[in-house]
Amino acid sequence: MGRIDENELRALFEEIEAPPRLDRWRDRIADVHAEAYVREHDDEPEPAEDDDSEHLAEEAGADIVALPIVDELRPRRQRGRSMAVAAAAAAVVGLGGVVVTTTLLTDAPPADPTMIIDGPDKTVSSSPSRNEPTNVSKPPSTQQPSSGAERPNPGTTQRNQPGGTGTMVDNSGGGGPEPGWPSMVGDPNSTNTGVPLGATLGDHYGDLRIATAGQVVSDLRVTGTVIVDAPNVTLKRVLVVAPYGATAVRQNAGGLTVVDSELSGGTSLTQAANGLTIRRSRLQSGVTITGGAQLYNCYLDNADVLVTPGSSSVLLRHNTIGRVTMNDLDAPIRGVTVDDNLLNEVDAPTQAGSAGIHVLNNRFRGSAPSTGWKSGASDYQWSNNTYADSGAPAYP
Repeated sequence: MGRIDENELRALFEEIEAPPRLDRWRDRIADVHAEAYVREHDDEPEPAEDDDSEHLAEEAGADIVALPIVDELRPRRQRGRSMAVAAAAAAVVGLGGVVVTTTLLTDAPPADPTMIIDGPDKTVSSSPSRNEPTNVSKPPSTQQPSSGAERPNPGTTQRNQPGGTGTMVDNSGGGGPEPGWPSMVGDPNSTNTGVPLGATLGDHYGDLRIATAGQVVSDLRVTGTVIVDAPNVTLKRVLVVAPYGATAVRQNAGGLTVVDSELSGGTSLTQAANGLTIRRSRLQSGVTITGGAQLYNCYLDNADVLVTPGSSSVLLRHNTIGRVTMNDLDAPIRGVTVDDNLLNEVDAPTQAGSAGIHVLNNRFRGSAPSTGWKSGASDYQWSNNTYADSGAPAYP
């Protein structure tokens, strides 16, 4: 904050008019002090020295009252003025603080209230607004072809031009080729998964709640959490950045499909209902699975997949993963296949009742490919797994 200009403050106070009777009050205070002083000094002898000005006044017949220059006889204005200056300075500083705070708060767009997609009017042909996802399609059974050209949305950016602007294009209605990836070559990584190059994303600030069955949400960047409360929802080319360690996507209804998307937060996705398919996506913070889940060609780097107690029918195929942990302390886990992944470790179920655990054709980073593996357990299979660096067989 800059220094306060004293001259500007002085000019400010010079413009302020004094109360109409202030001068009379000052004169009265001076008279009272003068009368008191005269009464106290009536008996004192006259000064010896002559004062020419006094003689001239006496010759003119004037009465003279001599007021000595002492601090207690002066009107006490200095302290009041100092206090006023201090108060004005505080007010200026306070106003400056308000201005600075307002500027800081408005540098980034504030979060919107939770957006709820719960009706067929949220379509790609609707005019975009700051609070509304720009590419939200109707369920396939009620999809209507959009008419006319899409309006430009200044809040959109093209994926291959960070910070650039572009026009929203309805790529889900067959009007042209959708942005996509070529066939996967090698292991999933940060350059061949997630939102494809050439995709154009709109922006939504705040949480996004999806409450319509069969809804398709595409080409959107969400700064918040996506909450899926309806079945058979599809997220396509969606980039979610959840703040303060929140979950990026919360799946509360079955049949969720996530394609060519990027999810980051405290956890990328938490599954609370069976039925999940994730393809060619970047899950930067790991996923929590409850059952009926399939992950293909996804990049988690060193983030983990947690298979919760009671889960079943889980397929992890051709992903890059940190650790797969199957926790069956509270309920058995059945039917988990970990196939053709690049990963660090598999923590197998250890309790009675878990079965159908297949670990096949994987390449392991590090020297400890598994913990808790029970070779004699029902339908546990460990086959054709190797170390990534040497190609040597990796045993549990």
